[in-house]
Amino acid sequence: MLHSFFPPKYIREVGTFQDAGPLENDPLLLALSEVDVMFPLVGEPDFVISLGTGEPGPRNYDLSTDDSRSIRKNGMFTRSRDLILEKMRDKPVRRAYKTTRRLFQILHRVHRLSIDFEGAEPRLDDTRSMPVLKEKVQRDHSLSKKIDDITRCVVASLFYFELDSIPERFDGKHVGTGHILCSLRGNNPALKLLLNQLSDRSAGFYLNNNPILGTLHDSSNLGENGDFRKRVELNVADRFTVSLKQGDSEPCDISASPFSVDKLIEAQGLNADFGRASHRRKKRAADWGLPAAKRQRH
Repeated sequence: MLHSFFPPKYIREVGTFQDAGPLENDPLLLALSEVDVMFPLVGEPDFVISLGTGEPGPRNYDLSTDDSRSIRKNGMFTRSRDLILEKMRDKPVRRAYKTTRRLFQILHRVHRLSIDFEGAEPRLDDTRSMPVLKEKVQRDHSLSKKIDDITRCVVASLFYFELDSIPERFDGKHVGTGHILCSLRGNNPALKLLLNQLSDRSAGFYLNNNPILGTLHDSSNLGENGDFRKRVELNVADRFTVSLKQGDSEPCDISASPFSVDKLIEAQGLNADFGRASHRRKKRAADWGLPAAKRQRH
């Protein structure tokens, strides 16, 4: 939806126009809309990969126009705003506008893979150009860093966090424990391979950008069934982040990070006493280790 991707059409003595395509037919917006329906409890996607079909180089855009107004006055945002106001009664456009706002909130999680052509880009139905395009992509080393970044995000998203119980409140902080888990189970050979690779890269978990003690390959991180379970002690405000850092690379958030303690309690059903088969109250962090009589009076 950049200005150069969808150049405006200028009609002399009429004005500059932008069609509804960027709002109604953008595949990224459609994908985000589907995610909202399929995963209503997910606030943000862990990452978004946008695969491009290539764009002409900066010098090959045909942006000739008789309209001399600045991009600020004539840019995509202004034209999209005018389009939205004009078609506000159109439900698809309202839905697209809502998703567009969400897109701008997660731009830091969007990874765009595409290439630039020296000349004009080939037509989408030009199948004869496919071998040339394949070779060009393989020779484009500028994609390597982006692919490495995506790989680290994918690996980090294999891990997620769960509370052990409802944390206690002390001095405005949530105090309790939880575990970092992995979607690869102990009976999956890929888990051992993953932990070995992360150990070789000196990877470690971080809580609010502070390293969590212990290595990933420590035997204490494995449960009785071989599943990955790394204990985390919490002393945080409501929101906190858990990230995975590999070597000197930038840390990547694990799945669903940043977290909200209140939302974790709700998502895990820790406060749903009558939603359990026994209808018994779940243990709070302070209940652990107390005699039975004291727990009943607590």
